[in-house]
Amino acid sequence: MNRRRAVGAVIGLVAGLLSGCGLLQDAPPTVTPIYITATPEPVIVPIVATETPAATPVLAETSAALLPTRGPERTATFTPPPPITQTPTFTPTATDTPVTPGPVVYAPVGGVAGAGGAGIAIGSGSGSSGGTGCASVPGGALGALYQSDPSIAVAIGCPLAGAPNAVDSAYQPFQNGLMVWVAAPGQSLIYALYGNGTYQRFNDTFLEGVDPSSGGAVPPPGLLEPVRGFGKVWRENPSARDTLGWALTGESGGTAEILLFERGEMLRVPQSGQTYILITGAPGTWSARAG
Repeated sequence: MNRRRAVGAVIGLVAGLLSGCGLLQDAPPTVTPIYITATPEPVIVPIVATETPAATPVLAETSAALLPTRGPERTATFTPPPPITQTPTFTPTATDTPVTPGPVVYAPVGGVAGAGGAGIAIGSGSGSSGGTGCASVPGGALGALYQSDPSIAVAIGCPLAGAPNAVDSAYQPFQNGLMVWVAAPGQSLIYALYGNGTYQRFNDTFLEGVDPSSGGAVPPPGLLEPVRGFGKVWRENPSARDTLGWALTGESGGTAEILLFERGEMLRVPQSGQTYILITGAPGTWSARAG
């Protein structure tokens, strides 16, 4: 009995020693490793759309009887615009004193005379003189000039009205003459006064928006091509163009005075500082006076 106790004590002592040294501790738990594997990416297979060819339509033949019948050809008919009727201007006023009828007033004066001086001097001849024998004597600047020079009355006769008409005007000098535009009632006029002492009178037919303003001519340096109404007359009348030459300056506007006589007219143009005595004839001739 004692022996058993001794053995138990020894065993307990040994167990205590082993326990203090950690020899009899429980074994640590076993760790199971976890392996991580990459998930494979899905393979993307591209889907290619394919177009299913449509059936090609088959055109059925159309009977010629079902096609429309082409009608007769139509030709456009051009209707010309009505002609422009020119209104007579400056109706002469009758006087009590019989006078020798002159040429029709304001009919276009044509013809360019041969070489001559810078102006034709108005000389003596048959006709009225200095207002004597005339029913009326014009007033104003034209009347003063008319009465101061008896040769004017000899050349153009008596006035057909007692007072001049004030009209819009334009003036342009040229190499060999000048041009004057006057807005006469009913029909504007253009005078081409040449350096050889002759002149021509034209009806102004320029239409704004219809006729070209310029012909595109290229003048020498320092000179100009006339435009608008002056340019139309200049382009359409070679004799006027060749006689006048190129313009020296542009147009200048103002208010002119015009008075009709038996055998011509007097035209006062303030822009030029001149009064022009125009004698109707074939060709017509002109001279100028200051004022």
